[in-house]
Order: sequence, then structure tokens, then C-alpha cells
Amino acid sequence: MNSLLQSLYFTSEFRNAVYQIPTENDDPKKSVALALQRVFYNLQVSDETVDTTELTKSFGWDSLESFMQHDVQEFNRVLQDNLETKMKGTEADGAVARLFEGKMKSYIRCVDVDYESSRVENYYDISLNVKGCATLRDSFANYCEVETLDGENKYQAEGFGLQDARKGVIFESFPPVLQLQLKRFEYDFMRDAMVKINDRHEFPPTIDLQEFLSDDADRSMSWKYALHGVLVHSGDLHSGHYFGLLRPTTEDKWFRFDDDRVVPVTRNEVFEEYYGGEFPLPPGQPGMRQRPSSKRYTNAYMLVYIREALRDRVLNAGDAPIPEHLLKRIQDERDEDVRRQQEKEALASSLMVQVAGGTQFARHRGFDLSYFDQRQAADNPLFAERMPRTMTLREFIAIYAERTGQKPDSFRLWSMVGRVNKTVRCEQLLPAGDLTLAQVLESRSLRFSELRLFCESFADNAPDPDGLASRPLTEVSLVHVKFYDPARTLIGGVGNIYIHGEQRVADIVPTLRTMVGLPADTPVLLFEEVKPTLIEELDPSVTFQKAEIQSGDIICVQRAIGPEDSYALPLVPDYFDDVQNRVSVCFVRRPSRGDEDYTPDPNNERGLFLTASTKTPYDRIAQWLADQIGMRDPLKLRFFTVSPTGQPRQPVRRMATTTLADMLPSA
Repeated sequence: MNSLLQSLYFTSEFRNAVYQIPTENDDPKKSVALALQRVFYNLQVSDETVDTTELTKSFGWDSLESFMQHDVQEFNRVLQDNLETKMKGTEADGAVARLFEGKMKSYIRCVDVDYESSRVENYYDISLNVKGCATLRDSFANYCEVETLDGENKYQAEGFGLQDARKGVIFESFPPVLQLQLKRFEYDFMRDAMVKINDRHEFPPTIDLQEFLSDDADRSMSWKYALHGVLVHSGDLHSGHYFGLLRPTTEDKWFRFDDDRVVPVTRNEVFEEYYGGEFPLPPGQPGMRQRPSSKRYTNAYMLVYIREALRDRVLNAGDAPIPEHLLKRIQDERDEDVRRQQEKEALASSLMVQVAGGTQFARHRGFDLSYFDQRQAADNPLFAERMPRTMTLREFIAIYAERTGQKPDSFRLWSMVGRVNKTVRCEQLLPAGDLTLAQVLESRSLRFSELRLFCESFADNAPDPDGLASRPLTEVSLVHVKFYDPARTLIGGVGNIYIHGEQRVADIVPTLRTMVGLPADTPVLLFEEVKPTLIEELDPSVTFQKAEIQSGDIICVQRAIGPEDSYALPLVPDYFDDVQNRVSVCFVRRPSRGDEDYTPDPNNERGLFLTASTKTPYDRIAQWLADQIGMRDPLKLRFFTVSPTGQPRQPVRRMATTTLADMLPSA
């Protein structure tokens, strides 16, 4: 393909015609004409190698097909057919035919009577035999060879009966640009397989084709052709490499176009090296056995000749104006490439810094101190900004303080890590020094592409009469505290507390009551938030060391539940179980039988939404929906599962164990 494109590009009359094709509104991924315009423009102005990915995609080739062997003749015909269709009714209409179309006549002519049956056909290339033909002229003679129909093979001439006849092909005209396909690949009946023909086949610098024209052909101009392109195949049937030997102008200067390498070549290389056949043997020495010759597997596969009388028109047509829309489109893409490169460089020189804590922690209703992904509530955002990788912690603290309205000495930052149990917790206190953000991210092995930090605001810390916060962190731990109110089914952060391993859990209960705003005599329950599926109640009588509480752990506090209390989610584990199984469900009306106007609602614009746990009982779902639509008896509602296309399926059976999970379509 690359070799053929180079050959077509230097045919300036063809290049100009391609530029004249209107492609303003074409999809660049599907338009062959637009993709070819871009390739030609880039070949014309770019100092870099030109990418053809867009062109191959416009043919419908995916990345795998682009690496498969394709026949260049097939590619050429598909390309020209596509362009001719696109050119119809435009300024470029007929350009492909004017350059590449010739006419040939297939005939059967009777010997003894005046009768001839003939058919004139158009062609864009000619496939010539290599096997049994030593030269290009031999191949043309073979193509036009006359077959005699006699004996049992006589021709049935209309009105004359069976007659001796001659059958053959003669050319009515040759196109200005003559593309000759040498049949290097043929079916071998003996091997029952396709094989490559590496026989020697010579092609001349010029050839006069007048002898192969019919008597009626126009001979007002010479039919002498000059060679301007040799497409070469190196390899065998199943694999190989193509390159082109091209003579771009009327000067006798040849170049080898081998993908991104373009080098001058000699006439000897063009007219000797790629004929095929066998390598010449070195002169033998007396008494030495002659080595067997080896075949040349690199040989000409396609030839491009240009009619000498029309060469100036074909090759020196001048440069047609490049379409304005193409220039604008390419400039826009270059601007976009520059923008993306700048963005890429900015991304490479910066990193995302996310900070949890403070009011954000107080309003967090889920696991951990915060979510660092799309689960984080939009009305409770984290501090999240890209910062230069070379920024020091001291500089970042100043910026963070300004952004959040705090004083730099009113808080300190902790690094956060992803634990094995999939939670994200505080790990180490960061010194406000000259360590860069990139060094923090790399040295802590934080397992994230972004830097996640926790802001320990001193105002949020529990009273510390023993001065634990000022002791070395090897002796004490920072623990975060949440408060759960079952009456409101609400949880949130209330602050932080320092503990040491020898303390009993019960020792901090009075401080926790103060932090959550409960009277001093209120019985409380404490739970450790180990991970989403494991919320463990803490034994007040054990030490923190025995309870394995460390920096970054979370303790959830709630008032003890009495026998008279009745809550939907009475305990912290119940709340987190609900969070873990919570889904958003849309309920829509099922169409009645014969309801022809019903259409599925893929965007759920007509439904009622409920956010609930998949463990919610059937009757509670039915009661909620009945209240929403004003129905007195929820038992008169029936639910149906839904197909992926929005169509109702089977009804959901109401049983004592039926839950919302049974109503949802299976994954």
C-alpha cells in the first residue's frame, strides 16, 4: 500500500483530482477520499514520515487486518472504485478514468465467413503472465495470443453454423498511466497450493505497444511508454515486504521508497536486480565443485508505465490548491495535538493531591474517612487539586491553608495508605519540611497514583489532659471517632483522639461521650470499623494493645439500645450492612395487555426512585410504593422483573423471605 501510494502521489494530475473531491462534511474515520487527501497533503508538506492508519481504517480494516497480507491489485481497484464514486458529479468527475482506464476487445472471428463476435471492455490494470515469458513484450504477446477454434472445437456462428474461427484479445487503447500486474503468484496444480513465481522476467525502460493495438485504434500519437515505477515484493507466498522504485519526474533519476526510508538508486539496480531468476554464480576454480545457484526472492510485482506523449501533463500538472477545509481541519488537529501534549506534560509534571478531614469527615456517611472515587457525595467534596510534583510539603501546607481558610499552624497532615483489607487509613505524620510531594508519594509506597492525605485539625481533637498528642508517635496512636444516631439512621465523624496501648478501652469512654454530646451517665456501645463487611464491637475491659487498635483506626460510638427502642437499623453493623447493600431502583408502570403505545423507558424518566438495601423486605417496598401512588392496600401491587431492554418478565412471588434483591434482574 505504501509503495502504491507513493506512486500515485507523484502522479500530480491524479493528486490534483483527489484534492478536488468535496469532503467538507465527511467523517474522517469512514471517508477514503478525505483520508487520501490527508496522506497526500502530509506527503507534500511534512518533514516527518506520514501515518496511514486513518486510511486503512477508512477501508474498514482494523489493527489486525492492517498487519495481514493484502493484494496490491485488489487494494488499487478498491481505492479507485471508491474515488470514482466520490468524484461523480464533481469537478473531479472522470479523472480516474482519464488517467488509468483503457479499452480492450475480446473477439471471435470466423476464418471462412465474414462474421465476428466481439465485446469491448474497460480496464484499469492488466495482469500479465511471468511464467514462460522472458520479457515484458513476451507477456503482452502471450496476453494477445490467438487461439484457433477448429475440429471438435468449432465456433457456432449465428446464421452460419459451426465455423473455424480465431479467438483472442486486442487492445483498443492504453491509458496514460498503465499499471501492469505481474502474476508472481499462481496456483500450482501439482502441489495443490498457491506458489510464488520467482522466474526471471525482464522489463525495459521504454516499450512501444502499438503492435498490440487493433487496426481501428487511434495512432495520431505515439504509443511509446516509459517506465516510472516498479513495485517490488521480497519474500514468499505467506510473508514478505514491499517497496517501490520510483522515477518521480521526467528526469532519469530513480529512488527507492521503502516505508520511511527514501534513497537514490542506480539504473542498474532498477533494470537488473529485480528481474527475478537466479543470482549469478561466482567464477569456479579448478578442482572445486560448483555450488548450486540460488533464486532471487526479491522481484518486480507491479510496473507503472506512463505514455511518453502525455508525461508532461501527467507528472507536471502543477499543484492544485489544497482545500481550505482540509487545511483548517489539519490545523485544528495540530492545535489539539499541541494542547494534548501540553496537557500530557502538565500531567507528567504534576500529581493529584486529595485531602480528607475536617467538615468533610463530619459529613461523611460511608466507610473510612472518605471515599476517594466517584462514590464520594457531590455535596461533600474532598479537597482535590493537581499540584507540581516538585512542590514541597511546606509550600503545599501554605496553599492548603489558604484554600480552606485555616492557619498553617492549626493542623498537620498525615499520609494515607491502602490497607490489605481494602480500606484507606492514616499511616504516618508528615513533617512540614522540604520533602516534595513526589518524594512523599514514592517513599511511602502508598499504592496510589495520587497523593492521599488526612488533615488533622487540632480543633477537632478530643481534650488531651495527659498530653498524649505531644508524645512520640511510636508511643501513641491517632484514632478517628464517628457517632451513629439510630433514631435518624445517620453517622458522621466527630473528631480524633490520641490513645496509648496500655489504656483500657473504657478509659476513653467519658471523653467519647463529651465528643459526641451525650450526657455523662449515658451507656454507650463502641465498634471498630475494620472493613466494610466486618464491624466488630469493642470490649471496654481490654487494652487498646490487646484490641489491636493502631493509628488510622476508626471507632464508632452509639448510645446503647434499650428494650423499649425500635429502630430500622438499631446498631452500627446494621447501618454499614445497609450501606454495603444499598442500591438505587426505579419503579415504572407495567404496560397493560394490548397497550400498543407503551415503549420501554431506558432513561427511567417516568419512574419512581427508591434507594434502599437489597435486603429490604418485599412488604416494606410495597408499602413505600403504595404511599407514593396513593394506593390504600399495598397487597394489590404486583412487581415484575425487567429484561435488559426494559421489557417486563416474570412476576415476583410475595413470600416471607422475599426481598428487594429478588425483584432485581440477575447479573
